[in-house]
Amino acid sequence: MSSTGAADHDVIVVGGGHNGLIAAGFLAKAGLRVHVLEARASFGGLCGSYEFMPGYKTAITNSPGSLEFKFIRELKLEKYGLRFLRTDPTVLHAFPGGAFVGWRDRERIAAQLDSYAAGEAKRYFGLIADLENLARHLKVSVFEPSPQIAELASQVPAELADLFERVFFGSLRQLLDERLRSDQAKALLGMLALNASLVPPSAPGSAIGLMLRPISLASNPPTDPNDPRSVPLRGSTGLPVGGMGAIIDALVASVRAHGGTVEANAPVLRLLRQDGRISGVTLKDGRTLHAQAVLTAINPKTVFCDLLDAEAAETDLVEEMQALPMRGSAFKLVLALDGLPSYRGLPSDLTARDAAQVQFRVAPSLDYIEKAVSEGLAGQLAQSPIMWGLIVSESSPALAPKGRKLLSVNAWHAPYTLSEGQWPEQGDVFADRCVKALSDFLPDIADRIVARSYLNPRQLEAEFGLIGSNITHGEMMPGALFGARPSRRTNDYRSTVPGLYLSGAGTWPGGYVTGLPGFNAANVVINDFNKSR
Repeated sequence: MSSTGAADHDVIVVGGGHNGLIAAGFLAKAGLRVHVLEARASFGGLCGSYEFMPGYKTAITNSPGSLEFKFIRELKLEKYGLRFLRTDPTVLHAFPGGAFVGWRDRERIAAQLDSYAAGEAKRYFGLIADLENLARHLKVSVFEPSPQIAELASQVPAELADLFERVFFGSLRQLLDERLRSDQAKALLGMLALNASLVPPSAPGSAIGLMLRPISLASNPPTDPNDPRSVPLRGSTGLPVGGMGAIIDALVASVRAHGGTVEANAPVLRLLRQDGRISGVTLKDGRTLHAQAVLTAINPKTVFCDLLDAEAAETDLVEEMQALPMRGSAFKLVLALDGLPSYRGLPSDLTARDAAQVQFRVAPSLDYIEKAVSEGLAGQLAQSPIMWGLIVSESSPALAPKGRKLLSVNAWHAPYTLSEGQWPEQGDVFADRCVKALSDFLPDIADRIVARSYLNPRQLEAEFGLIGSNITHGEMMPGALFGARPSRRTNDYRSTVPGLYLSGAGTWPGGYVTGLPGFNAANVVINDFNKSR
């Protein structure tokens, strides 16, 4: 790391999403001169506030279920106004015979599982325990660059070899069929494993999503009783008061408090080089900013294919990045309601008002998931979409006008490329299907709707820079994770060009709201600066 003293900044961070802001926070905390450049008018990306209709604001992401607790603590985000509503239950899952309720009490969860099939709770928690045991033997950490899969395999003892092969090379359906008996328990884990992936549960490698939380636990075992990872269900972190944008506001305040600067409406045109290393950026408005290092928190495909000049990027690496699949199927739907909807299948001790504070899922079986994904892969709009929903105005009333409610829905699978019809014309068709599927759980939802808005896959790409509407900046499959993310030559957050660092969902440990890529990349930059000094 050179130290010329002529640079405007020590580090420029390209991308003001949650990973870029977390990286900037830790860089500034370490005493480096940091400047964040965000192309859009507001920060946060998929986690930032977005006004869908006048007076109705929410983020694309509904909740911070995977956000690492340590970042909240170490960046002192609560000091900058971040507060969480930790609901109990944490999640609902709609089933025809009655909703599964994700209580924080493990015994209440066990009772529901056993009602689906005798002994199901023992099998369910036994599978989770086995996955956690496997994670401990892998000796891979979410807090540092990952080894290649071949190295991971060498760490696995003989008694876990079958489980390793099933998780990494088998299918989610086979694993769950072997270990569980009920459709409901399989659906619960199916939604955790696949979430936004355009991958059916019958596909090889589709079980890998079940390993992300166990690897996190093995990387940094919980010592704080409030650590949300101790609860084996999504949503345990709680809901940020003010919506996901409150996390972004706190991160921006933390960066500034530590001496960093942030700038919106500042899209980058090119990365600059001098004497063989990155020396800054040129912005689309014509300005040039110099820095000793640039950390990109955007899709690595964009970095190598659009921002680097041909001489700087190795041709074969650019070709590798160009070939990275970015199959997305994200569709964002928001519904303005004149009041709280009713819920079907709630237990007697859970009121509709309490249920309205909790995120819910719609995907009642693996067959349902398989069909929706298969339709998406064929370029067809899913007849019965997979959905995650949350009435965000219950925990954050300011997100909707007084007297109104705002239901925020993430729907899958609305393919980026359609085999019949085109976007945006198909938007209303898919939105209607989402409302129809929601009505199975919220029977009067259609009567409650006073307005609606949505972003189709093409709009998500245009607004947030999501190539192919892929929210994880690439597939979350074994061959695209660990030491291969985004490439074997760039898996330590350093690019092949000196002074250029990679972060964001396209780097290890992948997408979703964890903040880990930003934290890890920042640590690599800090270590390189310290060595140069």
